[in-house]
Amino acid sequence: MVTIEDEVNMVWDVSFTCDICGRKKLEANHWWMLVLGDVPCFEEGQPRQRFTLMPWNKAESGNPDFYHLCGQGCAMQAMERFMNHGSIVSDRLLHSAAEAAGGNQSH
Repeated sequence: MVTIEDEVNMVWDVSFTCDICGRKKLEANHWWMLVLGDVPCFEEGQPRQRFTLMPWNKAESGNPDFYHLCGQGCAMQAMERFMNHGSIVSDRLLHSAAEAAGGNQSH
């Protein structure tokens, strides 16, 4: 049985994982947050999204629209993926997803 007093003393343990390399966030890490958003005006053949990188902000870190990056290296890798593919998902993950989708089709 949980009493009201027990419920008041509960502490939520929220952890973050880098969306590029999988590293867990520690207190001393210099993390970044990334959000991809729609661009209202774009030229033909140009990306329809914007890439916005911002320093870690504890208050905003739980936003489900934000990606979490563990440092400069992963931020640069995310930018490279975005510039080349319009997504920060790795080629390996895209390839695995395509294989899974293809493997589920009947011939």
